[in-house]
Amino acid sequence: MLPKRLWNPVADFTRSAVTDFAPLNGREASKVMGHLARLAIWTIDVACQPLQRDIVFNGRHIEAFISNGSIGLTEYGNRCRRSLLLRVASELANFDPLRRDSGKKPHTDSFAPYTAAEIVRFRSQGSTRSTALRRHNWTVLLSLAAGCALTTSEIVGLKVENVSISRDSVRVAIRGDRARTVVCLEAWEADIRELLSSPLVSDYLFVKAERPKIPPMYVTNFLRTVAHGGEQFTVERLRSTWMLGHLEAGTAPVAVMQMVGVKSFSTFERLIPYVTAPSPAAHTAMFRRAAHS
Repeated sequence: MLPKRLWNPVADFTRSAVTDFAPLNGREASKVMGHLARLAIWTIDVACQPLQRDIVFNGRHIEAFISNGSIGLTEYGNRCRRSLLLRVASELANFDPLRRDSGKKPHTDSFAPYTAAEIVRFRSQGSTRSTALRRHNWTVLLSLAAGCALTTSEIVGLKVENVSISRDSVRVAIRGDRARTVVCLEAWEADIRELLSSPLVSDYLFVKAERPKIPPMYVTNFLRTVAHGGEQFTVERLRSTWMLGHLEAGTAPVAVMQMVGVKSFSTFERLIPYVTAPSPAAHTAMFRRAAHS
């Protein structure tokens, strides 16, 4: 519980931000409220900045708070606080106050797979962006998320030298903690080949003078700006689309896990509502053919 002298100056700002974030339940609301309040207090008392969302939820401001003002937590606790604050910032960056005022702000499933029609629209949007650079980077994000299930950070950090092109496949080598080689979907191979041959590309496939310090925040802002009020995709939902497609095609879940770079089946739990159940006949045939029985 925060002392009133600290809470009162930030109460209205914090409550408004939490309301607009629309937590899933009371437990999440309480957790978000506590972390946002401490960020807001640090903003006015230490950073001497006004309580404006474009300041408080700026990625660099959050990083400064975690580095200099987030005390009393373990290293793991600070990582969790940072992740939550960036997630809130990303959500509020896309917030439309008219939806709240009309009482119609639904909490969209942030991992819901896209339909085939939505993917087609995103492809079409990419070809109509205002500059060659925007068209290129839009297509990079779309192709590598929908075609290879890469995360935002993996896409932004992907070097050309880590993409292998052969006559019959396109493969992407991911380095680091989740090292793996991903076989890209055939439907996206032509797009990736074309991106690699772009005159804009030198070392990284996602073209930017400097790598963004917080790729998810940068990409969210990029997509919002480039969409210019129109539809915009998220990398998380494109990854879900890739996973669902493979699971419904009969790809072994363990193989899907290896390609996505995760170690737990819990990743698939959020996809259960979207999996098409087999017909009774297919269901029977499937279980009759179980191997090693």
